[in-house]
Amino acid sequence: MTGLTGLTGWQRPSAAARAIRRCLAEPGNPVHPVNPVKTRRLNRAGFSLIEVVFAAAILGVSLGVLLTAASKCLLVLSIATHYQEAQLVRSQAEVEYPLIVTNELEELEVTLMTLDNGMTFERVVEEEDEDEDDLYVVTTRVGWSARGADRVDEVVQYVYHEDEDDE
Repeated sequence: MTGLTGLTGWQRPSAAARAIRRCLAEPGNPVHPVNPVKTRRLNRAGFSLIEVVFAAAILGVSLGVLLTAASKCLLVLSIATHYQEAQLVRSQAEVEYPLIVTNELEELEVTLMTLDNGMTFERVVEEEDEDEDDLYVVTTRVGWSARGADRVDEVVQYVYHEDEDDE
Protein backbone atom coordinates (compact mmCIF):
# COMPACT_ATOMS: atom_id res chain seq x y z
CA MET A 1 0.00 0.00 0.00
CA THR A 2 2.72 2.32 -0.67
CA GLY A 3 1.94 5.35 -2.73
CA LEU A 4 -1.74 5.23 -1.96
CA THR A 5 -3.23 8.17 -0.25
CA GLY A 6 -6.36 7.37 1.60
CA LEU A 7 -8.86 9.52 3.35
CA THR A 8 -8.42 7.77 6.62
CA GLY A 9 -4.83 8.51 7.49
CA TRP A 10 -2.98 11.70 8.26
CA GLN A 11 -0.82 12.97 5.54
CA ARG A 12 1.86 15.51 5.74
CA PRO A 13 1.00 18.83 4.04
CA SER A 14 2.94 19.71 0.97
CA ALA A 15 5.66 22.33 0.97
CA ALA A 16 3.40 24.77 -0.87
CA ALA A 17 0.64 24.38 1.72
CA ARG A 18 3.12 24.90 4.53
CA ALA A 19 4.42 28.09 2.88
CA ILE A 20 0.89 29.47 2.49
CA ARG A 21 0.10 28.78 6.16
CA ARG A 22 3.33 30.44 7.26
CA CYS A 23 2.56 33.48 5.15
CA LEU A 24 -1.00 33.75 6.53
CA ALA A 25 0.16 33.42 10.14
CA GLU A 26 2.60 36.36 9.95
CA PRO A 27 1.66 39.28 12.26
CA GLY A 28 1.57 41.91 9.51
CA ASN A 29 -0.81 39.91 7.32
CA PRO A 30 -4.26 41.59 7.15
CA VAL A 31 -6.08 38.27 6.78
CA HIS A 32 -5.95 35.81 9.64
CA PRO A 33 -6.77 32.22 8.68
CA VAL A 34 -8.98 31.70 11.74
CA ASN A 35 -11.15 34.89 11.73
CA PRO A 36 -10.45 37.14 8.74
CA VAL A 37 -13.16 39.73 9.65
CA LYS A 38 -11.87 40.31 13.20
CA THR A 39 -8.26 40.67 12.09
CA ARG A 40 -9.10 43.24 9.41
CA ARG A 41 -10.90 45.45 11.96
CA LEU A 42 -8.07 45.32 14.49
CA ASN A 43 -5.38 46.19 12.00
CA ARG A 44 -7.11 49.26 10.58
CA ALA A 45 -5.59 52.55 11.72
CA GLY A 46 -7.71 55.60 12.72
CA PHE A 47 -10.67 56.51 14.90
CA SER A 48 -14.31 55.63 14.63
CA LEU A 49 -16.89 58.33 13.97
CA ILE A 50 -18.21 58.30 17.55
CA GLU A 51 -14.69 58.81 18.93
CA VAL A 52 -14.17 61.80 16.65
CA VAL A 53 -17.54 63.30 17.66
CA PHE A 54 -16.79 62.90 21.38
CA ALA A 55 -13.33 64.43 20.95
CA ALA A 56 -14.80 67.41 19.06
CA ALA A 57 -17.47 67.91 21.75
CA ILE A 58 -14.92 67.85 24.57
CA LEU A 59 -12.67 70.25 22.66
CA GLY A 60 -15.58 72.61 21.96
CA VAL A 61 -16.73 72.72 25.58
CA SER A 62 -13.22 73.28 26.90
CA LEU A 63 -12.57 76.08 24.39
CA GLY A 64 -15.86 77.73 25.36
CA VAL A 65 -14.95 77.64 29.04
CA LEU A 66 -11.46 78.97 28.29
CA LEU A 67 -12.77 81.89 26.20
CA THR A 68 -15.37 82.78 28.86
CA ALA A 69 -12.70 82.82 31.56
CA ALA A 70 -10.38 84.95 29.42
CA SER A 71 -13.11 87.51 28.72
CA LYS A 72 -13.96 87.73 32.43
CA CYS A 73 -10.28 88.32 33.22
CA LEU A 74 -10.15 91.16 30.69
CA LEU A 75 -13.28 92.69 32.21
CA VAL A 76 -11.78 92.58 35.71
CA LEU A 77 -8.58 94.14 34.36
CA SER A 78 -10.58 96.96 32.75
CA ILE A 79 -12.52 97.67 35.95
CA ALA A 80 -9.32 97.66 38.02
CA THR A 81 -7.70 100.11 35.59
CA HIS A 82 -10.66 102.49 35.91
CA TYR A 83 -10.56 102.36 39.70
CA GLN A 84 -6.82 103.04 39.65
CA GLU A 85 -7.38 106.07 37.40
CA ALA A 86 -10.13 107.24 39.77
CA GLN A 87 -7.77 107.06 42.74
CA LEU A 88 -5.18 109.04 40.80
CA VAL A 89 -7.76 111.71 39.91
CA ARG A 90 -8.92 111.89 43.53
CA SER A 91 -5.36 112.28 44.83
CA GLN A 92 -4.62 115.02 42.28
CA ALA A 93 -7.84 116.84 43.24
CA GLU A 94 -6.96 116.52 46.93
CA VAL A 95 -3.73 118.37 46.17
CA GLU A 96 -5.57 121.15 44.34
CA TYR A 97 -8.45 121.35 46.82
CA PRO A 98 -7.04 120.18 50.16
CA LEU A 99 -9.32 119.04 52.94
CA ILE A 100 -8.02 121.15 55.80
CA VAL A 101 -10.16 121.57 58.90
CA THR A 102 -9.12 125.18 59.29
CA ASN A 103 -10.82 126.05 56.01
CA GLU A 104 -14.33 127.33 56.01
CA LEU A 105 -17.00 124.77 55.13
CA GLU A 106 -17.76 126.57 51.88
CA GLU A 107 -14.09 126.23 50.88
CA LEU A 108 -14.21 122.46 51.42
CA GLU A 109 -16.96 121.98 48.86
CA VAL A 110 -16.01 121.46 45.22
CA THR A 111 -18.74 121.62 42.59
CA LEU A 112 -18.97 118.92 39.96
CA MET A 113 -16.23 119.35 37.39
CA THR A 114 -15.29 117.22 34.38
CA LEU A 115 -11.62 116.52 33.76
CA ASP A 116 -9.77 116.00 30.47
CA ASN A 117 -9.92 112.20 30.70
CA GLY A 118 -13.73 112.23 31.00
CA MET A 119 -13.84 111.62 34.73
CA THR A 120 -15.78 113.84 37.09
CA PHE A 121 -14.80 115.08 40.53
CA GLU A 122 -16.91 116.64 43.28
CA ARG A 123 -16.84 117.11 47.02
CA VAL A 124 -20.01 117.61 49.04
CA VAL A 125 -20.19 118.75 52.68
CA GLU A 126 -23.35 117.87 54.62
CA GLU A 127 -24.30 118.15 58.24
CA GLU A 128 -24.29 114.72 59.92
CA ASP A 129 -27.13 114.99 62.36
CA GLU A 130 -29.17 117.68 64.01
CA ASP A 131 -28.02 116.44 67.42
CA GLU A 132 -24.35 116.91 66.57
CA ASP A 133 -23.99 120.55 65.64
CA ASP A 134 -20.35 120.58 64.61
CA LEU A 135 -20.00 117.18 62.87
CA TYR A 136 -20.04 117.20 59.07
CA VAL A 137 -19.84 114.46 56.43
CA VAL A 138 -17.49 115.20 53.55
CA THR A 139 -18.15 112.98 50.52
CA THR A 140 -15.59 112.97 47.72
CA ARG A 141 -16.76 111.37 44.46
CA VAL A 142 -14.90 110.50 41.29
CA GLY A 143 -17.15 109.27 38.48
CA TRP A 144 -16.67 107.81 35.01
CA SER A 145 -18.65 106.00 32.36
CA ALA A 146 -17.68 102.47 31.35
CA ARG A 147 -19.57 100.03 29.13
CA GLY A 148 -22.66 102.20 29.13
CA ALA A 149 -22.90 102.38 32.92
CA ASP A 150 -21.92 105.23 35.21
CA ARG A 151 -19.51 104.19 37.92
CA VAL A 152 -18.49 106.09 41.04
CA ASP A 153 -15.62 105.79 43.50
CA GLU A 154 -16.65 107.48 46.72
CA VAL A 155 -14.76 108.33 49.90
CA VAL A 156 -16.65 109.50 53.00
CA GLN A 157 -14.88 111.39 55.78
CA TYR A 158 -16.17 112.96 58.97
CA VAL A 159 -15.02 116.47 59.89
CA TYR A 160 -15.53 118.16 63.22
CA HIS A 161 -15.71 121.88 62.58
CA GLU A 162 -16.62 124.43 65.21
CA ASP A 163 -18.17 127.60 63.98
CA GLU A 164 -16.45 130.72 65.22
CA ASP A 165 -19.86 132.16 66.07
CA ASP A 166 -20.45 129.39 68.64
CA GLU A 167 -17.39 130.22 70.70
